[in-house]
Amino acid sequence: MKRYLTRHKPFPWQKKGLLFEPVGNEYSHGSHPCAVHLKDDLYVIAFTRRDARQRSHIFLTYATVSNGQVVLEGSPKLALLPGEPCCFDCDGVISVCLVKHKESIYLYYVGWQNLPESLWICDTGRAVLDPDQLTLTREYQGPVLGRDKTNPLFAAATAFHVSDDLWQTWYNSGIRWEKTPQGWKHFYGIHYAESTNGVDWTCHPGMCLPFADEYEYAFGRPSVIKIEDIYFMWYAHRATRFIDTYRIGFASSTDGRHWDRNDGLSGIDVAATGWDSEMICYPCVFEHQGLMYMLYNGNDYGKTGFGLAVMEMLE
Repeated sequence: MKRYLTRHKPFPWQKKGLLFEPVGNEYSHGSHPCAVHLKDDLYVIAFTRRDARQRSHIFLTYATVSNGQVVLEGSPKLALLPGEPCCFDCDGVISVCLVKHKESIYLYYVGWQNLPESLWICDTGRAVLDPDQLTLTREYQGPVLGRDKTNPLFAAATAFHVSDDLWQTWYNSGIRWEKTPQGWKHFYGIHYAESTNGVDWTCHPGMCLPFADEYEYAFGRPSVIKIEDIYFMWYAHRATRFIDTYRIGFASSTDGRHWDRNDGLSGIDVAATGWDSEMICYPCVFEHQGLMYMLYNGNDYGKTGFGLAVMEMLE
């Protein structure tokens, strides 16, 4: 992977097409896919679907990953519903990252609350995955990372790396809401926090990646993978002067806090036609048997489902 960086050429992602296409009338979308390895070629994939009231629910499915292919096994199972009234996740739950630590597997998810005038807040919860029963159980009724003196608007953790007892997360924190003639516009960016247990976090001030210019205002879910001594991050970002929809960018780091942003190396963009021709967003990147895999969403924030891209690793 370092060789790709030193070449200063885009990573050679190869799109493989849709993995999950929403069907039926009860739930729409198939957004925010994330994956965790169980054994051999067997994975669990979590992703998010919306009901008729646009409330997000989390589904789980088994998947076989092998030789550059991902095959979903069986019918996805509804595993986590919106929380109790007035809880941080009462209006929806969004899958963001599956984390394996010692004997446990956790799903970090974003809990959603709607406010008047189409405003909203979202904070981070944690659930325990039972890989045999394919179920999720909330650990807490409240968030494990949320609004506080450092994060006054929201704190949506979306990428994690765990080494021994050091937990690192890269999360979206709200910066401000701005009233425009079209309504309220949100501004938020990627921030960094550390923990010794994955529950109690010390947040470091400031954005990991500054906005590119006066037109950019938001970053979608980042995905971080550490290979040897380099952190690789793919993330969604918007907007530009002429494009308001998400694209996937790239940055690298040696310590996880200070990042060298180079979106030109991302290696993946919208297609000319089809399900991911208008936007691409919410990447999840992982390695398996010498190949890199990216699950990602396309048009309309995952309304067209999620797909796959693959890249050969270079040492």
